[in-house]
Order: sequence, then structure tokens, then C-alpha cells
Amino acid sequence: MIIHVEMHDRADHAREVAGYYRLRRTVFHDRLGWDVEVQGDEERDCLDDMPCTYALSVDENGQVNAGIRLIPTTQTTLLDLAFDGLVPEDFDFHSPTIWELSRFCVDSAAAAERLPVGLGMATLELSLANLDYALRNGITHYIIVTERRMYELTRVFSLGFELLGSRTIDGCDVVCGLISIDERARAASERLRCVMQAQRTSCTDATSRVRAPEASRSDPETLAAKTRSPQA
Repeated sequence: MIIHVEMHDRADHAREVAGYYRLRRTVFHDRLGWDVEVQGDEERDCLDDMPCTYALSVDENGQVNAGIRLIPTTQTTLLDLAFDGLVPEDFDFHSPTIWELSRFCVDSAAAAERLPVGLGMATLELSLANLDYALRNGITHYIIVTERRMYELTRVFSLGFELLGSRTIDGCDVVCGLISIDERARAASERLRCVMQAQRTSCTDATSRVRAPEASRSDPETLAAKTRSPQA
């Protein structure tokens, strides 16, 4: 099951949110060794204290096996903090209809089911859920920094991924891209749903009913100085 957790209802999903933070620490700090901010057994940064949405894949026991953070670009994003120069200088991605996807992580042991092309089922479900979320809330584009291998997978399914820049960070090839939420994305989503249904006897519900929070410009001077911190 996919749930979207807004700022105003985190208290109602405290267990799932904490599970997402723990998974982030396991993946980004413990496994990948990235320079990320750790608080106890959780990985969190200043952006988590600002209005954002978590899309979480939760199993039947309430355990989070994958998650991603959605941030309106009318406020400070991870691209602003950690990836200077990755987006062309003449491209202004700050817009009420463009949201950033960041801190994507998967519990590879708990979410081992994969498609024949190598795409994880949890990743697919989150992608479809976030497409639905965008269509319901007037989001026209997602901007994301991800590993190049994930970008290649989007090409397999003909998603509208516009490549904005690329860089090698700590030996990892990463790209920044803009995903258009348009008819091409809708068509690709239908193909992906068919693939998922063929993989399973029944398709997991990858939708969420909540509305997006109001996007407001927020750029507090107390934000930490920019540091290099790769994310997926």
C-alpha cells in the first residue's frame, strides 16, 4: 500500500514516518556512507522540518519498505542546498507546479520483488502513486537527481524525462532531470500498470486520497550551509 503523508498529519502516521527516517539512515549513511545528517537511528535534514510530503510504501504489518520525499520548489530544495551547477544557470525550476523528488530509498530485503527489466515493484508503485498525486494536485513536473541507471530505466518505459545535467559524485554517476506530467506520462503509466498486473495476480493499490499542502516560499536564513550530499 502507498500512503502520502503531509506535514499536518504526520502525528497520525508517526510510526510510518519514523520508519522512513530509519530506512534513510540505513541506506544513505550506513550502506552508502554519504555525508548526511543523522539523529540517533534516523536520517533527517532541515528540509524535513519544512512543508513536504512523504510517499511511503507500507506492507501489511505497517513496515515501511520504500519511500520518497516530495518538496514544492517554491521553497528551498535539496537541489538548492547540495547540487550547485547541476541545473543549467538559465533554467529556473522554482515554480508552484514543479516539485522536487528526493531521498528515495528502498529496503532491498523487504522489497525484493522486481520486474524482468530490473525495476523494483516498490519503485514502480511509488512512481504510479506520485503520478496520480501530481494529476490531483496540479503538479506539471517533477525534478529529480538520481543515479544514471535509474534514468536509463525511465527510457525503457518511455517516460518524459528531460535530461538537464549530469555529474560524477563520489564515484557515482548522477543525473538531474525534469519529468513532465502530461499525456506521454499518462500513457507510460498505463503500460506500467499493465506490466505490474501481469507480474501479480492482483495489483496493489498505488493511490492516495490526500490533497497537497499549500506551497509557500520559505527560505529561512537559519538553513545550514550548502554541503555536498548525494541523494537518489
